[in-house]
Amino acid sequence: MRKSRLGESRFPRRLAGATGLLTVAGAGAAVAGELRHRSAVAHDPVWGLLRSPLRGSDVAVVSADGVRLHAEVFGSAEGPTFVLAPGWTEELQVFDLLTRVLVERGYRVVSFDLRGQGRSDASAGLDQSIDRYGEDVTAVLDATCAGRDDVILAGHSLGGMAVVAWAGQARRAGGVARHVRAVALISTGVSRLFDDLAVLPAAIPAPARRQLLASQMLADRPLPPFSTPVSRAINRRLMFGPHATAGQLALMEPMIWRMRPKLRAAAGQTISRLELSDSLTSLTVPTLVVVGDVDRLTPPVHARRMVAALPHLFEFVLLPETGHLVPLERPIELLEALVSLADSVGLEPAA
Repeated sequence: MRKSRLGESRFPRRLAGATGLLTVAGAGAAVAGELRHRSAVAHDPVWGLLRSPLRGSDVAVVSADGVRLHAEVFGSAEGPTFVLAPGWTEELQVFDLLTRVLVERGYRVVSFDLRGQGRSDASAGLDQSIDRYGEDVTAVLDATCAGRDDVILAGHSLGGMAVVAWAGQARRAGGVARHVRAVALISTGVSRLFDDLAVLPAAIPAPARRQLLASQMLADRPLPPFSTPVSRAINRRLMFGPHATAGQLALMEPMIWRMRPKLRAAAGQTISRLELSDSLTSLTVPTLVVVGDVDRLTPPVHARRMVAALPHLFEFVLLPETGHLVPLERPIELLEALVSLADSVGLEPAA
C-alpha cells in the first residue's frame, strides 16, 4: 500500500512538471514569433519611410457644425491638387507612400483626418452621420483649395463614402464641377456594405453572417494597445492581400488602437446603414474607381455597382492580389491611375 501511495503522489508532480515545460515551451514559441515579426518589420524595405511619414503644413479646418479637422498640405502651390480622404480607423499618413511620389512628380497634395480620427476632433458624442462627413469635405476644400480650378478629390473606404455624400450636397449648390475637375473612389461602396462583407464563409446564412459581423465590428470595447499574433492575423486577413508586408501592418495597427472605441463603433454604424446610391449620380465629373480583387471589407461587387451607376466613368481599375488598403499595398499602381485621371482633365504637374 505504501508503494502504491508513493506512486500516486508522484503523478501530480510529474503532471505539473510536464505542464510547466509546455508553458515554458509555449512562451518560448511566442517570444520567438514576436522576435521574427519585429525582424520582419525592421527589414521591410519601406519601413524607414512608413515610420517617419512626411509632415506637411498644418491647416486647421472648421466644419459646418463647429468640429475642428486636422489637414496637411504637401508640395508646391503651383502644382495641381489632389485632396485625399482616408478611411475608417485610418489617419492621413495612410497615404504617405502615395503622397511622396505625387509631390516628387510636381503635384500638390492635401490630406486630412476624418472626424473622430487622428488629430481631428474626437470628443465624446461627436456626430458621425454621413451628412457630417460630407460637410467635412466641403470645409476642407474651402480651407485649402479656395479659388482653385485644378483639384481632384479622392477618398479611400469611408473617405470615399464621404466624397459621395459631399457630391449629393454639392448637387444642391451648383454641382461638383464647380469645385473639382475629377474624383477617385478607392476601395469603397455606397450601400449594403455589411451584406457583402467577404469576411465570413458564404455558407453561413446572410442574416446570421450580418449579426456576427455587427457584433464584432460595431463593438465599442477597447482594443489592447499593442500588437499580438492574433491581432496581426485578424488585421492581415481583414485589410490586406497576400503580399502585404510586416511594415504595412505595423503602420496600420496603431491607427486602429488610437481611435476611441465609441467613435470607432459609431463610424461603423454609419457605414452599416449607408445608402448613397442617389448621391452617386451627382458625380458628373470623370470618376476613377479602384479596388483590390481580394478586398474583403469592400469587395469588388461594390465597385462594379458604382461603375454601372456613375454618369461619367473614367476608368475601372481592379488590382490583382490586393486587399482593402490599396494606398499602402499598391501606391505606385494607384499613383499611375491618378496621374492618368489628371492628364485626362488637362492637369499637368508643376515643373
